[in-house]
Parts: sequence; structure tokens; C-alpha cells
Amino acid sequence: MNKILRLFEFIKYYIFTIFSNIAPSKNIKFVLFIFLKSAYYNLRYSFKNIFKPSNNIKFNFSRGNYWDRCANHLNFTSKYYDTNQIHKAPVVSITTWYNSPFNKNLKDNYFLNEKINKFSKILTETFDDINYSDTLYWYGQFYHSLIFDIITEKQKEYVNNCHVLEIGPGLGLNSLFYSDFNSRDIYYYDLYSMTLLQKRIENLLNKNNKINKIIYHDKVKSLEQDLISKDYYIVSRYAFSEFPLNLRNEFEKIIKNSKFSLFLSNTEFENIKNENYFQSLAKNINKNLTIKNFYYPEQDPFTKKHNFFILHD
Repeated sequence: MNKILRLFEFIKYYIFTIFSNIAPSKNIKFVLFIFLKSAYYNLRYSFKNIFKPSNNIKFNFSRGNYWDRCANHLNFTSKYYDTNQIHKAPVVSITTWYNSPFNKNLKDNYFLNEKINKFSKILTETFDDINYSDTLYWYGQFYHSLIFDIITEKQKEYVNNCHVLEIGPGLGLNSLFYSDFNSRDIYYYDLYSMTLLQKRIENLLNKNNKINKIIYHDKVKSLEQDLISKDYYIVSRYAFSEFPLNLRNEFEKIIKNSKFSLFLSNTEFENIKNENYFQSLAKNINKNLTIKNFYYPEQDPFTKKHNFFILHD
């Protein structure tokens, strides 16, 4: 493809992307802010790759649901951003990355944990211009749920000995922890457009770190077949509880066959009350349900009503 065609292709995809609204709020000022941020950042961090995109993905403008619109942004990011700058994309900062608007005092003994400091340092050395405090706080949230009293000692044994399925793993950065827990395969389920970013990041992390084998899925049926006869547990931080009901229903057999499933969830998403949903799910698949409040040092105020929903035998 010659440069003129590359330029027209870039302009088309750039317009498709910035007009795909990914603001999580319908507040007009916030929608405008996200639009302008997307217009600026998607030009700033993609411009140098107009004539050398990383893939040949073709996509169309979407007025579909929230995640359909996010897919356009993810496709654009995958196509035109450098790997070590993927976290700069507005869609990534909104849906997967953590930039707290609140000041954090990370002097709690918890934040002195050797592992979360080690892996936070790896991220700051791997990616361009990442704030170490944000990384420490973000990684700590994940680690906190697997080493404190959120899960039982028996469930911790599963963490140390079983495969893991993470539903909606964001950029896939938890692979550093999973590879530290044990040497079992890691399974990721996500949008196809997100798996493209995750694979690029896996390659980047693997240059200087030993990462377990990661198996990517964007179709529930193929994932279900892949997990047959395997011992695994499930982790999902917000992603699963933001799925539409029809997609959640497709996961019932996978959840039923897991050693345990740990879901961090907000109280409600798109008119679905998540506590009611998880109670119904537990009954449908004959699992016990444990609900624990999400508590975390220096916690953002808006998360104090969020809960862990743990399905187990």
C-alpha cells in the first residue's frame, strides 16, 4: 500500500475512533472531555506510525454498545501505537489502567511488600513514563485479593497449584504474578481487539522476564473446550460483572467447573444489580457464594461499596 493510501486509511480510522464515544458517563461535559482527549492522544501517539502500522486490521465506525465502541479504540491503538506507549491510549486509561484522581499516601506496611514493589519496578522500566505510585497501587489491589483473608487457605493452595483463567485481564500485566505463583498455563479471555494488545505486551515483558505460557481466547466455546479436564480457578476484576447477561450466561459451565471463582464487582452495571445476579448464578450452578466487602489501604472513595463475590464448592 502506497503512502497516500496509508494516509487516507489512517484518517478514516482516526475519525471512526474519536467519534466512537467511550465516556463511561453520559454527562455532556465528560463526553466532550473524553472526545477531545481521544482526538489529541490518538494523534500524538500514533502519528509516527501512519505509514508503518503494526497490523492490517480493518474496522468500521460503531454506534453499538459500550464495548463495541471501545473495540474501535482498541483496534486503533493496536494498529498505530508503539507497544511501550499503549497505556497512553485513552481507551486503556479508562478501561484497564489506573490513574487515581486522589492523592495516595502509600506508606502503609502493605505497600512495602517485596513482590508488588518488584513487579511495579518492572513496569516502570518496561513502559514509557509510567507513574511508580500508580503502578504500585494498581498491582497492590490485585495482589491484596489473593494473599489476604479475601480467599481461604484452601483457595490459596489452588492459586499456587492450578491454571488460572482471568476474564478481562486488561493489558495482561498480572502474568508476572501468575508466573511467580506457579509454572502452569495462563488463560486469558477478552475482546479480540484487546488480545492483540495483550500479545504485544507479552512479547515485550518476555524480553527480560520469564512469563508462563499464555493462551488467549475471545470465544467462550473454544475456551470451554480448552479447559476440559484442567484444574483452574477464575479471577475477574470488574470485567465479568460489566458483561451483558447473555454473555455472562455463556460462562456458567466454565464457572461451575472451576476450583473457585473470584469476582470483584461494582454494585450495579447497566441496570443489573450484581449481588442479585451472583446469588442467582450460585443457585443455578449449585455453588456456594461468599460475599466480602472490597477493602484496600488508601482506597478510592467510590469503591467502598464494591464487593468480592466468591463462588466455590
